[in-house]
Amino acid sequence: MGRRARRIPVLLAAIVLAAAGAHTALSSHAAVSPTMHAYVHEDSSIGLTFDDGSNVSSQAAPPPSIPAGTYTIRALDDAFTHNFHLAGPGVDVSTTIGGMATPTWTVTFQAGARYRFVCDDHPDFMWGEFTVGGAGSSGTSGGSGTSGGSGTSGGSSGGSSGGSTGGTGGTVSNTGSLRGTLLGRVNASGKLTLASGGSPVTKLKAGRYKFTVADKSPARSFVVQRKGGSATTVSGAAFVGTRTVVLTLTAGQWTFYTSAGAKSASTFAVTA
Repeated sequence: MGRRARRIPVLLAAIVLAAAGAHTALSSHAAVSPTMHAYVHEDSSIGLTFDDGSNVSSQAAPPPSIPAGTYTIRALDDAFTHNFHLAGPGVDVSTTIGGMATPTWTVTFQAGARYRFVCDDHPDFMWGEFTVGGAGSSGTSGGSGTSGGSGTSGGSSGGSSGGSTGGTGGTVSNTGSLRGTLLGRVNASGKLTLASGGSPVTKLKAGRYKFTVADKSPARSFVVQRKGGSATTVSGAAFVGTRTVVLTLTAGQWTFYTSAGAKSASTFAVTA
């Protein structure tokens, strides 16, 4: 067989492989939908999928990539001991541990960014990651990473009774970058503490903070309030467990206290 004849099978194989690769790429792109579905179940399963059930993310390295754009995420959290928390540049949405919810969020994934979702109590094995490529046509129109109407109460405050704070206080918010995480505690005797990096909170810069409160008292709540503003109840008086809310703190004097029984408020300052 001549040299030219031997090249023909090699060229045919190359063409077949290239066609297969193109088909895979097209199939992958076709799977992208403007709607995603987030879930977390009591059996420790957690995930994020497109409409056809294909996974948006994985635990593999490198993680999969999706087109940049605005997406609607419909979440199902039917777990009592887990939650779903998705974060990255311009996005921070979550459900809460200790409660069940079906929020809907509208988020904008930025080109070149990396996003990760976790169960906040089990981030070592309940997680997934994905990256974002160039802008595509998959995103829906409108929105800029803000949470959808039904996602605010179910996703950020976890059914807390206080609601979002008033105009001169902070606001419950799922957009923008976090300045930090504040850990609140309500011990069995009803004593409240709030710490950042292991130290009591006395002064903070204005911005968005995640409040995670572990409440061990069945008769005391954990409430956050700016002087002159409305209050946000992170954990209700009858609730025992862990709840999380993301608040935008504005400059001024803030307090955290229990709404049940005598108020024993602790204060901290927020500066611009």
